[in-house]
Amino acid sequence: MALAIPTAMTFVDGPTPMVRYHSKHLSLSLRLPEKPDWVVDDRSCAEFVATQSATHSTVVVAVFRTDSVVGRDQCERLARERGLLPSQPMLAIEDAVAVTQRTFDTRILVGLEPGSGPDRPLKGHVLAFGGFLRKCYVLTFSTQVARADQEAALSSRLAFARTRILPGLELDSPEGVRSPSVSEFAPGR
Repeated sequence: MALAIPTAMTFVDGPTPMVRYHSKHLSLSLRLPEKPDWVVDDRSCAEFVATQSATHSTVVVAVFRTDSVVGRDQCERLARERGLLPSQPMLAIEDAVAVTQRTFDTRILVGLEPGSGPDRPLKGHVLAFGGFLRKCYVLTFSTQVARADQEAALSSRLAFARTRILPGLELDSPEGVRSPSVSEFAPGR
């Protein structure tokens, strides 16, 4: 008798309600899928950490100040030094540069950790490193499926994180995330 292998869970696509988690401690908000429930910790360490056991997913967000003006490359280096990034090499699926949080020069990387066989876990990540003036933010979304044949579920989770979770991050701090008004760029000022 063959054992039934459970299918890997995905996030629901479409206009699914998102739950907004706010961290006064870290001055940020993050929108996450409503169900199943996430366990959020923004007190026991310097980062906002949300985990969901049903999908083997974790979101980590760190915001930190620097002594000098930074961009995405410096913020990525600082994130590596702080141990915020996966230690295993990744195969890049997407590597893009964008302006996020209205003013942050940001690198967005979606990638997979190559598995060691068809019956081994397969891991994927969405990483974002943003810098503006003397401030960095780092968002990492990591998820895993039990076997390589569940890659469709992994891809679905990564796409959801890239298109819904990352854009749902809001930094509250007014210093460094201010959106200048159009009149500030008007000639003669």
